[in-house]
Amino acid sequence: MKIWLDALSPKQLFLFTSIAEHLKSMGHEPWITSRKYVQLDDLIDSVFKKWRILRVGEWGGRSLEGKLRASIKRMAVLLDAAVSEAPDLCFSSGSPEASRICYGLRIPHILISDTPHSPVNPLAAPLSARILTPWIIPKDEWIKAGAQPDRILFYRALDPVFWLKDYKPGENILRELGLEKKQYVFLRLPETAASYLSLRDEEYLERLRPLLSSLGGLKLVVSCRYPEQLKAAEKILGEENALITDRLFPGPSIVYYSAIFVGGGGTMTQEAALLGVPTISIYPGRLPTVLRFLEKEGLVVHLKDLREVGKVVGRFLGRLEAVEEEWRSKAEKLRSFMEDPFKVVEKILKEVKQLSP
Repeated sequence: MKIWLDALSPKQLFLFTSIAEHLKSMGHEPWITSRKYVQLDDLIDSVFKKWRILRVGEWGGRSLEGKLRASIKRMAVLLDAAVSEAPDLCFSSGSPEASRICYGLRIPHILISDTPHSPVNPLAAPLSARILTPWIIPKDEWIKAGAQPDRILFYRALDPVFWLKDYKPGENILRELGLEKKQYVFLRLPETAASYLSLRDEEYLERLRPLLSSLGGLKLVVSCRYPEQLKAAEKILGEENALITDRLFPGPSIVYYSAIFVGGGGTMTQEAALLGVPTISIYPGRLPTVLRFLEKEGLVVHLKDLREVGKVVGRFLGRLEAVEEEWRSKAEKLRSFMEDPFKVVEKILKEVKQLSP
């Protein structure tokens, strides 16, 4: 079968290329599409260049109108590509364009996601033949997003398990950045330009400034998502012991080798926790279900007051060896409980002829 995968974010690139690799091993033909986007372009041109990903359309910017116009333009061009390629099945993480095209062409669309709260899901979930999601996500959250209850399938794993399953850390990125293992705290800033958040980078970063004086000789590596965010971070956090970059990192190695991870988003925070790295979440607002689960498991510490980040980092560094052992032990226990999530993908492939778009 020819199977279409529409990847619209860095997380989705890791997710869908790992699924594509598995599909190839089963004799299927994966076809991957994406879009032009500052958070994707370098990854597609370097880490994922072997996949020859077709980029259609572009990110619509910060405004709701811009996002909508970009989506409408993308759908028209993507339709031509889909008609030409004629896929038998499609996977996305809630792509409004892919799900609508699949509905119109009667191609079964599979939504695979751990974020039912995402604003794209009321558009994609009702049009999806199946919804694949981690077992900890309440079915009601997907029903609220428009999913039909009998179309929801669960896998006993968190999404990063798809690409961390056979993961082996590499040190190349450390050499490129001049970093040493366990000698830096890694800070991933939040998705402040997302439609579901409304944050000012400057105000957010000012509250993080005390972190710089809590590092105990370690370096602070700040990972920015946008040029505007980079500029603000350089202005507010740009000191001698800070490395500030908007470079897209190939894989989770930079997370794995950090002494402590501080995350404003979801994917890297999950990666860090599952890899056994002491993890602090500074996710704005109420934590998504997956991060609440990891918090309950003792693998994520959620701080609502950003001024507390430096204090907690300082406490961790004061007994880092014990903290690392605690995190490793809990992460190994959790990973051993999880199943291979590819099993649910294989189940979908077996029943594809019975799926109704």
